[in-house]
Amino acid sequence: MTTPRCPQNTKNDLEGLLSSLIERGVADDQNFPVLRQYSAEGWEVSFAGAEHVSFAMGDIDYGEIHRELSEKRSYNAKLIDGGLLQLMYRFNGDLLVKHRLAFYPSPSLRPFQDDPEAYMRDELFIDIVSRRIVPFPLRFDYDAEAAKDVEHPHCHLTLGDIKGCRIPVSAPLTPRWFIEFVLRNFYQTDEHDFVSSLPKHGLDFPSTITGNEAALMHMVVPYGVSA
Repeated sequence: MTTPRCPQNTKNDLEGLLSSLIERGVADDQNFPVLRQYSAEGWEVSFAGAEHVSFAMGDIDYGEIHRELSEKRSYNAKLIDGGLLQLMYRFNGDLLVKHRLAFYPSPSLRPFQDDPEAYMRDELFIDIVSRRIVPFPLRFDYDAEAAKDVEHPHCHLTLGDIKGCRIPVSAPLTPRWFIEFVLRNFYQTDEHDFVSSLPKHGLDFPSTITGNEAALMHMVVPYGVSA
């Protein structure tokens, strides 16, 4: 059976992005995406170690969650400061039905933006006493089947794995938009521009936000910028 275009293109998009992270030295370890068929028409873009992502959903200390995911290599990329990226997509043919895009910052190392030159010299921080942030995960979820107007937007942002936190997002995120979001907000500095060197946008997912959700504060994913 020929792989539908959208799952294959999503996999290709993510492969190019991971290669860019490696080339720029911002990724310390990586698992390239794999394409799996899980039903007659169902395809998923995932990675080796994805079977362990459910560990992060339990009522467990964040430091333990990060350690377990890191040790089991349950990520697409482990970034230079210990942050973990997970990107998983599910399709029915060419139709996106679900995605889980998560960022787990390191609970024990300073963020890259605190001292980028130290990281670019391949030095790790030992003294963490003066940390000024409390790390927490963030996750962009999309689920067409579970969607319920306002209460459970098709696509939403969850901060800190808080069950009631579902900030509406206008559309599903492509791998390019998610990785740019993380790099721009947690790694970009005046001296280190990781975003402009990323591969160009090559995918678009259409808007899924409802009128009621759009009337609330929400996040907008730009549409129509693919090459």
